[in-house]
Amino acid sequence: MDSLSLTRALRRLQRTVVMLRTELRHEHVDEGLIADIEAQLEAGIATHPRTQHLRHLVDDLRESTLTPRPELLRDAIRCCDRLSDAITELTA
Repeated sequence: MDSLSLTRALRRLQRTVVMLRTELRHEHVDEGLIADIEAQLEAGIATHPRTQHLRHLVDDLRESTLTPRPELLRDAIRCCDRLSDAITELTA
């Protein structure tokens, strides 16, 4: 994956994370968006040396949504924030 393709893929991933964070703030766990985030990583983002740390952040996000209790949604939102910040650092 070249630099331009990686940047485009990261921006798409960023948009998906923002959509998921919005859903979580409305107390809705969208499994489709979580699956889409994982699929985007598997499609090549996670294989790039600069982005391998994103896999751990996505795993944390997945774990925080396994039990969809309202008090745990804040943890999932924080995971989205950390993932979003990491993507922003990569695309800056």
